Amino acid sequence: MMQLKRTGDAALVATLNRPIHEHHLQLAPAFFAPYDHAAMKAAFSEMMARDDYHFFTAEAHSDMVGYVCFQERVSEANAFRQAVRTLYVHQISINPEAKRKGYGRLIMDEVERYAITHGFLSIELDYWTANEGAAAFYERVGFRAKRQIVVKQL
Repeated sequence: MMQLKRTGDAALVATLNRPIHEHHLQLAPAFFAPYDHAAMKAAFSEMMARDDYHFFTAEAHSDMVGYVCFQERVSEANAFRQAVRTLYVHQISINPEAKRKGYGRLIMDEVERYAITHGFLSIELDYWTANEGAAAFYERVGFRAKRQIVVKQL
């Protein structure tokens, strides 16, 4: 059985972040900085100090299997769009040895329960298009493309 537990331990999250960060670095080396535990810990500490960010570790059978970080995003209506209130998943990471065991789905189920319980009507996230595994996973758990960002390298 897997459990999500709220955490304020930036050092732990920085450690759990390493596998996904290094995966992203392989996918987009021109974009991502090399993994630096101290820098990650500092960045997560800053995020954890904010009320709109939430960090949860995922534990299964007394083993830490990953984490999720999400943000409550609320924007006011204006002349161009309606007011938007969404839960934005910034990061989800499953340790390499725990992948393909259903933990990612369980984490996203818990994020969805959190969103519903707190009155959010949607969950948003993004992933790199080169990350075909992420694309397939998010499609399996019910996410659909809403917008596409394109780039032209010069």
